Amino acid sequence: MQLQDVLIGVNGTQIKVEDVLIYLKVNGAFRDTVCRLVEMQVVTNKSKELGVEVSDAEMYEFAGAKRRYAGLSRAEDMHEYCRNHGITVEHWNQVARNELLLKKTRDMVVRPATILEYFNTHKDLMKTVSVSRIVSRDAAAASDLKDRAHTGGENFSDLARRHSVEENTRMAGGYFGSVRRGMLPPKVDTALFTAALNDVVGPFSENGQWTIYRINGMREPQLNEGVKKEISERLFKVWLQKSISESKFEKPR
Repeated sequence: MQLQDVLIGVNGTQIKVEDVLIYLKVNGAFRDTVCRLVEMQVVTNKSKELGVEVSDAEMYEFAGAKRRYAGLSRAEDMHEYCRNHGITVEHWNQVARNELLLKKTRDMVVRPATILEYFNTHKDLMKTVSVSRIVSRDAAAASDLKDRAHTGGENFSDLARRHSVEENTRMAGGYFGSVRRGMLPPKVDTALFTAALNDVVGPFSENGQWTIYRINGMREPQLNEGVKKEISERLFKVWLQKSISESKFEKPR
C-alpha cells in the first residue's frame, strides 16, 4: 500500500493513505502506535534472551479465543474482516502471536513471589476510602456546612443535595466514590487517609472552589485476581521501560 493509494471516495473526494497518516499524526495516535510497536520489538528481542517461545498449539488456542471474542468464529467472517481492513490472515495471526508472546514474557518476568512482595510492601498505598463530598463556591459556606454535618448532626447527603454546586455528585447525595492514595491533592489525600469512619474533613481549596468530605467507609486491599493483574502490569511496565532504555535506536538516513 502506497501513500497515494485511495482508500475510499466520499461525495467525489478521495481519502488516501497519506490523509489517514496525517490525521493520526495530528491527533497523536501515530506516535502512540509507533511506541507500541517499539515496545513489541523490545519484548520480542528480550523474549529470545529469556527463552520464551510460542508453540503452534498455544498460538492456535490463543488465536481461536481472540477470533471468538471478536465474533470471527467462521472462516468466511475472518476473511471478510481482513478484506475490509486491508490486511491478510497472516497479518492478523502475527499480531495475535505478538500479543501472546508479550503475555508469556510478562508471566516469566513478573513471578507470583514478586507480586506478593510488592503487595506486602505497598499495601498501605492500595487501601481505598469511600467518600462523599460537598463543593461550595466560598470557604465560609463550606465551613458552615461542615459544622452542620459534623457537629450539628445534619445528614451529609441531604446537605449535599441542597447545597453542593457539583452537579455530578449532588443528585447522588454527594457520593464521590472510592479513592486511593495519590488520586486527590496532597492535603486532601492526607486528611482522608488519616480520618476515622464518618468523619467530615475540610474545607479544602480545589480548583477555585471549596470542598468538604465525609468518610463513608475504608477498605483494606485484598490480593485478589484483579489486584494481582494490576500489580503484574505495573511491574512489567517498569521492566519494559528499563529494557527500552537499554535498547539501541537508529534514526533513518
